Amino acid sequence: MEKNLDNVMEKVMNIKQELDKVEFRVLNTKTHLETVEHSMEKISKEIIEGFHIVSCKVNHIEEEIRKIEDLLGEKAKKLN
Repeated sequence: MEKNLDNVMEKVMNIKQELDKVEFRVLNTKTHLETVEHSMEKISKEIIEGFHIVSCKVNHIEEEIRKIEDLLGEKAKKLN
């Protein structure tokens, strides 16, 4: 009877060790996913900020091109 109890106790301890390993892996995975999620949010924010900066620069270039077109149009009128 005592031998059977020892066997059962050993199996219970083995199951507990395996559960501890699984719990550790789950916690590591959760931590990794949180880190990835935080990084994705940061990257997303930086991409949006980058698009905004590029858009502002494109708008500025368009304004400068319009000014140059107007100046060239005035010069062309004077030459004619």
